[in-house]
Amino acid sequence: MSENKVSERCDSEEDLTIGDATEAEKKQKPDTLFLYFVVLSGIILMLVNSATNVWTSPAIIKLHSNDTNENILGRDITTLETSLLLGIPGVVSIIGACFLPKLADFMGRRRSLQAMGLGTFLSIVGLAFSNNIYSIIGFMCLVQIFCAGVWGILPLYLTEICDDHNRAKYGCLMTVFSPIGQLYGLIIGPMFNYRIFTLLIGIPLIPFSLLFLFAPESPAYSLSKGRYDECLETLKKLRSNKTDIEIEHDFNNLKKSILKLDAKKQFSLMMLINSKECRIGLFLALLPILLQIFCGIQVITPLLGPIFNDSGSNISGNNIAIIVGTVKLITFIFTTFVIENTGRKPMLIISAFGAGISATCLGVLFYLKDIKSPLIDKFQWAPVVFVCIYFVSYSIGLGPVPMAIMSELFTSDVRATAIAVISTSNRLLMASYTALYPILAETIGTHWCMWMFGVSCFLGSFLIFKLLPDFRGKSIVEIQIILKNY
Repeated sequence: MSENKVSERCDSEEDLTIGDATEAEKKQKPDTLFLYFVVLSGIILMLVNSATNVWTSPAIIKLHSNDTNENILGRDITTLETSLLLGIPGVVSIIGACFLPKLADFMGRRRSLQAMGLGTFLSIVGLAFSNNIYSIIGFMCLVQIFCAGVWGILPLYLTEICDDHNRAKYGCLMTVFSPIGQLYGLIIGPMFNYRIFTLLIGIPLIPFSLLFLFAPESPAYSLSKGRYDECLETLKKLRSNKTDIEIEHDFNNLKKSILKLDAKKQFSLMMLINSKECRIGLFLALLPILLQIFCGIQVITPLLGPIFNDSGSNISGNNIAIIVGTVKLITFIFTTFVIENTGRKPMLIISAFGAGISATCLGVLFYLKDIKSPLIDKFQWAPVVFVCIYFVSYSIGLGPVPMAIMSELFTSDVRATAIAVISTSNRLLMASYTALYPILAETIGTHWCMWMFGVSCFLGSFLIFKLLPDFRGKSIVEIQIILKNY
């Protein structure tokens, strides 16, 4: 297809208004089976990523064990080693967050995700056969580097293969695989020894590598490289429920956006700094991400077992972790189906407020345990109740929504760079927070840590209410107008 013909078709669409786009959205058609297949194949990576995030919960319990069949170190892991195991991989993963998402601009989205899957699988195999704390930390660093790359590239790929009306749905579906992966890791952790448990974490990457062979390249990437026929063919497969005229309309809109980007092409990092829309987009994307970090989820999730072994509950930490994983999964699935009707902003506010209340109550329980109050024996059921409320609250907003917001605030020319910047900031803060927690909890007590999480949730709920617009049902063009006039 010649570029002149494409440009002519683009010119013929110039009169399309936002009102027309909104009218078209009212005639939404069911998504195609091929789109479901591609999305579900890709987000297997998210399942494995999330399983590696909770790997430390069963693994640290095993590394504290006196059973040499369970503890490959042959000794008790120290507090400092626990802190290093939690912190160093997170810091090193910044390499993945900074550089690996940019591979998507050179290798393509599809090939980059395949490379991330292979790298993660080989690193997990190395982790399984490690026999000292240094090799465990080293291979965990590699796992987290590739996982950071997935977090940067997968939302980009899903955003570019989806329509405006279903971006949020599939963004939330991607995050639903997060609690599925966590539940998977928490269930198999207590059932198997260290090596088998770790290998099983990486097993889902085998079907991913086979299924994703049939996934297409992102139509936006193909078009940006001048592969017009490939782009049209991909759109026809992903949106086979549309007529040829509707496919042409989608192609023209995509082509127009690419032409505009080419006309003002500059170094995308400078565009993030110089463009008001990009600066505001970065700020609004970071706001829920920061709240997600400081609510304490990044600390509580990988340490569910060890933390709640000391909570005073009559249920073991491993069992609490499995209960929590199940509750979190059910809530994430519920959120996926209601997010488009309720909007991101209300869900985030309710989520943060609920997480704040439950974290504060957990702090009270840990305080009673710390002062050896006789009341704790009467409330042995309370830790599992409040931690379930905490994860339900997190899962209706703070869990799935920030990723959906992050992926839709930026145009395709800066999206990879913006996600890299956000992922880098996220990883740096998360690593610092997670590494400091074991030392901080030992110094000031777990109860003070929980109260800090609660205060962060209340503050974040207020900031979301005051500062974040609701982008429900908006196209990329409409979102850019909102950011420009913010």
